[in-house]
Amino acid sequence: MSEKTRDRGPAPDSDTRGRAPNSHDRGPAPDSRDQGPCPDPDNLDPDNLHRATIAYYDLRQVHGDMPHKIPRGPAPDLPAEQARMVRESQEAMRGRKVLEVASGTGSATREIAETAVSVTGVEIAPNMLELAAKNDNPTNVSFLAGDAFDLESVAPGRRFDGGFAAGFLHTCPSSRYTEFLNGFHARLEEGAVVFMRSSRPTSPDAVSRLFRVKGHEDQFMTRQLSDGSEYIMVENDPTEDDFRRVFEPMTRNLDIHIGNYWWWIRYELP
Repeated sequence: MSEKTRDRGPAPDSDTRGRAPNSHDRGPAPDSRDQGPCPDPDNLDPDNLHRATIAYYDLRQVHGDMPHKIPRGPAPDLPAEQARMVRESQEAMRGRKVLEVASGTGSATREIAETAVSVTGVEIAPNMLELAAKNDNPTNVSFLAGDAFDLESVAPGRRFDGGFAAGFLHTCPSSRYTEFLNGFHARLEEGAVVFMRSSRPTSPDAVSRLFRVKGHEDQFMTRQLSDGSEYIMVENDPTEDDFRRVFEPMTRNLDIHIGNYWWWIRYELP
């Protein structure tokens, strides 16, 4: 492993797939300590990383994250930036039938449901999906079990004119961008609007857990649950050039915003 990245400013290590519930909401779950580090740092192939990401987010709903070792630092402009991100998410999905990938516990789902005609959230982690379904969801929201990389089998025959992803792309290996986007876009209608957003790993604590590995294009992060289990996951923080290189060849009207704490993009399909 190379030297850890340390060129970020202070910000919260937030995650738009939802936070773990309070301890009194947690039910029994398998002991994730038996799994050991997942995946092995010397075996960072996309399939292992995908399994690690699912395992982490699923068990996070039971055990919760390990407390931060390093203070996050001041973030006085965080509320304004978050409010703008939510507002632009809602405007992009206004009046649309939305397919959301990696919907997590549904916190972002319920935000865009305020303006969308309908939102179908797709989530692969069972505990997250169960919590999402148990929440007080509006009538235009539904959740389905499914993999972001296998959307063809989700709600077969249905088409959507809006696409949404909150807190997913930063965990996707760059080698799988084309695979994911081709499958996602195939479920959307011509002219559909897509909005993606994610937190940025800019807090001092997050920065301390970032690292790169020779031979890999991605940036990685160690994540630890309160039961002591540790996971290695992709934690990319794309630049504007990265977004343009990936999205401009297959979309139109690409709009990019990279803030202190979050990034978000909006585009249309040809």
